Amino acid sequence: MSLRGVLLVTLRREPGSGYDVLQRFKAGMAHVWHASHQQVYRELDKMRNADLVRCESIAQQDRPDKKIYSITELGINELHAWLSEPLDHAPVRSPLFAKFFAWEVWPEEAREKEFQTLKQELEQRLAMYKTIETMWFSAPEQLTDAERAPLYTLQLGQRLTHTWLVWVEERLNTPHKLVKSLPARTVGK
Repeated sequence: MSLRGVLLVTLRREPGSGYDVLQRFKAGMAHVWHASHQQVYRELDKMRNADLVRCESIAQQDRPDKKIYSITELGINELHAWLSEPLDHAPVRSPLFAKFFAWEVWPEEAREKEFQTLKQELEQRLAMYKTIETMWFSAPEQLTDAERAPLYTLQLGQRLTHTWLVWVEERLNTPHKLVKSLPARTVGK
């Protein structure tokens, strides 16, 4: 239901084409949700079939018709139901964490590369968050409560990413020789 909920939130603010929805994801929701264009179009089609959105086709010259999606009353009810239900908060799962259980055999060069790559990704994410903040929230004191609410998710994303970055930098600066090699264990012993 999460992609459907995110699409309903997006279309509640303003009708749009699948392309418009994807651009809103990139511009304002990238810090909370990622979906491929195939996922978005597939879900919009399912939502249209379920009467959660209506689709108006607009003829274009030398191009396929443009489909503009807007939320229906049933879609608004579905959105309210989704907003009213508590979410299952999944635990943090990362293959990176699993690698820590094999630290003693994890090649140092591979480990270093893993952390450097993650550091770059986190720095890029922080830069993206800064761009979003500048574009959308440059004057937070002028925002209404509804306009300010997405800022809170951005701030959480910034804090979590910063925390990850600090943690990665600590791992990169930890003398690896301090970790004692442990004998490999066999199952059942």
